[in-house]
Amino acid sequence: MKWKVAAVVLLLAVGLGTAGFVVLAPGASSRAQSQYLTAAVSRGNVTQQVVATGSVRSAATYNLAFGSDPVLTTSSSSSSSTASSASSSAGNGGTSSSSWLVNKVNVAVGDNVKAGAALATADTASAKAALDVAKANLAVAKAKFAVDRAGLTGPERAAAYDSIRQAQQQLNVAKQSQSQTADQNDLKLAQAKAALANAQQQLLDDQTAGPPSATISSDQAAITQAQQQLDTLNLQIQGAQAEAGVTSQQNQLKLSQAQTALANAQAQLAADLAANAANAGSVPQSTIDAEGAAVNQAQQQVDTLNLQIQAANTQSSVTDQQNQLKLTQLQATLATAQQKLADDMAAGPADSTIKADQAAIDQAQQQLDTLQLSMASSASSAANQLASAELSLTSSQHNYSTKVAPANASTIATDKASVATATTAVNDARDTLNRYSLTSPVDGVVTAVNVVAGATAPSSADITVASLQMEVSATVTETDYPSLKVGQAVSVSITALGKTATGTVKEIDPIGSSSGTGGVVSYPIVVTIDPVPDGTASGMSADIEVTTAEVTDVLSVPATALNGTNGNYSVMVLGADGVPTAQAVQVGLVTSSTAEITGGLTEGETVVTGVNTTRTGTAATTNGGFGGGLGIPVGGGGNFRGGGIGN
Repeated sequence: MKWKVAAVVLLLAVGLGTAGFVVLAPGASSRAQSQYLTAAVSRGNVTQQVVATGSVRSAATYNLAFGSDPVLTTSSSSSSSTASSASSSAGNGGTSSSSWLVNKVNVAVGDNVKAGAALATADTASAKAALDVAKANLAVAKAKFAVDRAGLTGPERAAAYDSIRQAQQQLNVAKQSQSQTADQNDLKLAQAKAALANAQQQLLDDQTAGPPSATISSDQAAITQAQQQLDTLNLQIQGAQAEAGVTSQQNQLKLSQAQTALANAQAQLAADLAANAANAGSVPQSTIDAEGAAVNQAQQQVDTLNLQIQAANTQSSVTDQQNQLKLTQLQATLATAQQKLADDMAAGPADSTIKADQAAIDQAQQQLDTLQLSMASSASSAANQLASAELSLTSSQHNYSTKVAPANASTIATDKASVATATTAVNDARDTLNRYSLTSPVDGVVTAVNVVAGATAPSSADITVASLQMEVSATVTETDYPSLKVGQAVSVSITALGKTATGTVKEIDPIGSSSGTGGVVSYPIVVTIDPVPDGTASGMSADIEVTTAEVTDVLSVPATALNGTNGNYSVMVLGADGVPTAQAVQVGLVTSSTAEITGGLTEGETVVTGVNTTRTGTAATTNGGFGGGLGIPVGGGGNFRGGGIGN
């Protein structure tokens, strides 16, 4: 195979190197002698092939995990095997959450196994528990579905209505509690306000009270009447003028009566004195003394009325005249007492009494403020309780209506879906339980064992098995890509074994990639090997040949003999006289080494494929190219992709 690839490269190099050379005619300079390179037109087969080198790998690799299906991890047409995204979920439980305690491991890395062979077994306790939970959930889903479909029973309806009665009772209690709270708060507020008013009044009383009675008891009797007149005068200051007129009239009447009484007493005394003078002893001396006392008493009454008249006149003035009149009226009897009373009143009550009164007011005010805050809080709490009770009643009524109403189609559909989901969960749990044993899905070789008897299986793959069916992963160039098709026959040569096998193109990756800037674009392909030679192992190198086109029993010439372009080809036919002549030809299948001739030549004719020119001191060999500007293209017309040598 390698010599075929080398031959193709050599022919390409020779063809490219000789384009544009001119063949010297006979009789040219003696310093340059030419010898034609020729080939005979022959009959045989023309084959076009794609050749590539790749590596052998297992056609399928499976990750096995307790409780899960085998997971295929070999990539499709990539040149290197990569784990499938599904493999990340394999391992401890895979599709279940059960943990697996490994009981027995039957294989080791490198063991060949048959499809269905038991590789390892695990304890089923966790999986059984998961199945029991799934069954319980299914029973719950079925029970709910049955209840929703059948509706409530009589006792269930009664129980549902009990919640309404209970909520109504709670609402009544909340209303009563709110009313009682309001009454209690009103009473407490009235009491607190009364306590504050009493404290304020006590302060006022203490501030306006005079000195202690013991201090002024000696002079209280003497100034009682004057004090009453002073208090009356202060209270009636606005009506002083009117009262002054009335008082003046009254005093004038009293004065007139007193003067009359005085005059009568004086007259009686004078008459009795005159009688005694005329007739001594006619009037007893006791009578004379009594009449003298009556005259003195009448005189005092007259004097008193005069003072009262002066006081009444003083009251009619709202200015200093009123105070002066009062001082004049009380001057005789009350001056000393009034001064002492004024001094005692100026001293005022004790400081400790006033401070105690003020403290009592502050305490009463604080209690009132605290009570008002407490009332606001209790009123808000009572309102919230009432609102909550009303909401609870509304909710109970709604819940009752919802419960007694028949289930709608949406609820029934949801219940059915829940039953279906729970049924699926039971089936999955049962399937998981049934996968307590790892069995090989294919004839293959064990490539990884990640479990140990007596330990819990890991979260990754437990055992990995690679299939004995092999394939080759390789890449082809972008010029070979269009000629490849899935299903084409392939010849596979395994280098390490020195064996050749048959195969088939399995996959062709439609996405190419290049290796660096300006690199050739390549496309991954996968070729299956069938049958697989003994001793074949993953990682071995392999050469593949894909026959993409072939014609048999046809005339052919080397591709380097062609001149021109597609649809207008010619060759140089060498005559018996050694002189080449241009001959138009028709071509069929053209590879990089051989061209099928469908017209213009006969079998056995000699065509020129190049020129060997010998010069003095130098020898050069060229292919194709003759005078007149005729160039010989490499490989003729069409696309030539890695083909084999024509037969």
